[in-house]
Amino acid sequence: MQQAINQLVTLAQALGKPIDHPGLACPIALVPQGVELQGLEKHLPAPVRTRQRLTVLDALTFIAYITRFATPATAVFCNGPEGRTFRAVFDYHQPDQPAWGEHTATYCCPLTIEWGNWKDADRKRMDQASFAEFIENNVKDIVTPPDNPAAPSAADMLEISRTLEAKKNISFRQGTRLDNGQVQLTYNEQIEGRAGEAGQLNIPEQFYIGLKPFLGGEAFLITARFRYRISEGRLSMWFELVRPDKVLEEAYNAVRKQIADSIGDVPVYEATL
Repeated sequence: MQQAINQLVTLAQALGKPIDHPGLACPIALVPQGVELQGLEKHLPAPVRTRQRLTVLDALTFIAYITRFATPATAVFCNGPEGRTFRAVFDYHQPDQPAWGEHTATYCCPLTIEWGNWKDADRKRMDQASFAEFIENNVKDIVTPPDNPAAPSAADMLEISRTLEAKKNISFRQGTRLDNGQVQLTYNEQIEGRAGEAGQLNIPEQFYIGLKPFLGGEAFLITARFRYRISEGRLSMWFELVRPDKVLEEAYNAVRKQIADSIGDVPVYEATL
């Protein structure tokens, strides 16, 4: 009975006074109202540990932040080409010592606007005017590979685009494949007051675009197959990106290698937190 009374007296005397204990990172106090334990860390000159969850926008910033704050406890986790997320945990668990894991930096490989433009239009059938508008708006991304100088250039695709845009009342007939891999479409343009004017339009089988999938990342060469269909004399056109998933995988692997090569002995794990 006396022991219980002594314990109550001790608690009463401790109300509102800081209590230090070897197992605590900061003092605590018994708050009179509700008799709750509250930490006094906010009253110290500085926090007892770092609590920061930072999101960075490019790989170089991610690397610079790791270089500045890395400790022997730091680890980096990445969840593959599909997730495309890199997360550094600076206070991660050690084999014999658990940790809070409250100081992190995350890089999510944000996609570029240019990649989004081409990916959104991939395999989307368009009429002449819509296709011409798309090519004109994105012609700066069309490139000619050094090892394939015969590939259509940005100027070639722009000329095709303008030709299609200029012809309003035309009917197309099935194309003929040429020796150079292009398709030659035959068309008839209806001109008011005249019988009409016939012509031919050469369409490349494929063209190439050069894009950076990730902001601040490397540029990659992507093949786009040129497709068309004629229905009741009207022409629809579109393109099909060749294995865009592999392009993202290569872009991810390039970022992973860049990070791993730049952060020294900090371990990198393929995992999702």
